[in-house]
Amino acid sequence: MTPDPAALAQVHTSLILAAQKCTERCLYQSAKWLAEAVASLPPLEPPSKPPTAYPYTAIYHPYPIPSPAEAQLEFTEFPTYLLAKTYFDCREFDRCFSTLKNCTSSKSRFLCFYSRYMAGEKRKEEEMEMVLGPLDGAPTPNRELLPVINLLEGVFEEWKKDGRHGREKEEDSWLYYLYGIVLGKQGNEDGAREALVKSVAIYPWNWGAWLELGHLIGTLDELNEIFPRLPEHLMRTMFHLHSTVELYQSSESVHHELTSLETVFPNNPFLKTQRALIYYHGRDFEEAEQIFDALLKSDPHRLDALDHYSNILYVMERRPKLGFLAQLATSTDRFRPETCCVVGNYYSLKSEHEKAVMYFRRALTLDRSFLSAWTLMGHEYVEMKNTHAAIEAYRRAVDVNRKDYRAWYGLGLSYEVLEMHYYALFYFQRAASLRPYDHQMWQAMASCFDRMHRPQEAIKAYKRALVSSRGGGLGDSFDPAILYNIGLMYEKVEEISEAARYMELCVKEEEGPAASKAKMWLARWEFGRGNWTRAGVLANELCQEGPEIEEAKALVRDLRARMEAGGGGGK
Repeated sequence: MTPDPAALAQVHTSLILAAQKCTERCLYQSAKWLAEAVASLPPLEPPSKPPTAYPYTAIYHPYPIPSPAEAQLEFTEFPTYLLAKTYFDCREFDRCFSTLKNCTSSKSRFLCFYSRYMAGEKRKEEEMEMVLGPLDGAPTPNRELLPVINLLEGVFEEWKKDGRHGREKEEDSWLYYLYGIVLGKQGNEDGAREALVKSVAIYPWNWGAWLELGHLIGTLDELNEIFPRLPEHLMRTMFHLHSTVELYQSSESVHHELTSLETVFPNNPFLKTQRALIYYHGRDFEEAEQIFDALLKSDPHRLDALDHYSNILYVMERRPKLGFLAQLATSTDRFRPETCCVVGNYYSLKSEHEKAVMYFRRALTLDRSFLSAWTLMGHEYVEMKNTHAAIEAYRRAVDVNRKDYRAWYGLGLSYEVLEMHYYALFYFQRAASLRPYDHQMWQAMASCFDRMHRPQEAIKAYKRALVSSRGGGLGDSFDPAILYNIGLMYEKVEEISEAARYMELCVKEEEGPAASKAKMWLARWEFGRGNWTRAGVLANELCQEGPEIEEAKALVRDLRARMEAGGGGGK
């Protein structure tokens, strides 16, 4: 479906203006995303005459200027604002705040309050101890959060007195966006959600507000609850796609939503990355690798989401390719957390786990909230048998993002190593709630139930794992290992006929260790109930090869002795 040219022109100009507004407010990551979105749109027809205003506005629609009073304030305060912005760009945040503290335009107020928040973030980073070092305990707080909240609430009180509350203009949305950020950092997630919903309702083109709102959504139910309250807009569709991908959804509706967005933004690297992540979460590594390959070819210096690409290459054991990727990323920017994660994965694949940990630490020194590094460092500590350090790394990962099922699963495995099965079960349940169709999560839960001597619950969990492992088609086979384990659980609850049924199903599946064990179990069972002929057939099949050879040979000898003693008896 080709977008309407007039609507496309509207999107084009709105994105350009939004990128400019984000740049004016020093929101550079949002500005970069918006600029990439503009660049990925189909090119517009050149105007019939040179435009007389900001790009395309004279041809397509008028420049949306602030209210007259706001425009006058911005004009008066422009020299002060310009000076403060240069201070901000030089990371002199306190100086920026003190320069703007007497300004009253919305743009200057936003930069003033935002610079104070950033000053607190800068001091917090300076006070942090070494990652997982001896003094790295409770997270260092941003001491400027409360002052910024008080400043913002003071402005909102002013609006109430002036009758402006409920009739906010576009320029006011940025203050609600900042209010949502600081409330979220303070732990007031409900208040943060309300502020961010209000921000995107007033001005939907601010991608940063949508991203912050996405960070506050932990489950699909929460997303479905908040979605109807959001304005009907192109950015809402982008937000819904990004949130569903973060929640590991890969249904047909998600692919359809992504395809519809790609008709508007045919060359958008963000959308291509989302499709690669959908395939990655669905364990279709070949497809995901091809998309990342194409992205890398089109823009070799783009480091965004490169940590996910390195995870894919690690799982596929593409060591030469991962080495090339590490070299490329290092030559582009060695001080990006994504680069450090790529290099860490390369060393991990070479089994140099100490070096891998060093690079993951470096990534976290650059950005303590970089999720991949915490999770990957946890995996490395598991490989190094340092379970307590692994638990701490996984805990930090879920503190950063509670939607990361890998960290919850890693915590469960670590506590299982420590034989703390109640803790392990809790973490496996959290992982399974995020990945309900992943058989590994249910198998881990079932194993925990078994160790806790709760075979009935183990049977239910194994059956969920069995359904999840089958795949989509009716002809798909079951996992023999799960069938065998279900049989063992039924044996524990003394439902022997049901156990035998699952063992028979396991034997019918492809040959493997689980099928051999099931065959041995059936041979012993048939022997026990006097069906010596069937027991002999099964045992003789196992005498050829496999780990059950000795046991099978012993059973055959026993059968021969009994049959000779009984004159060839048995059924």
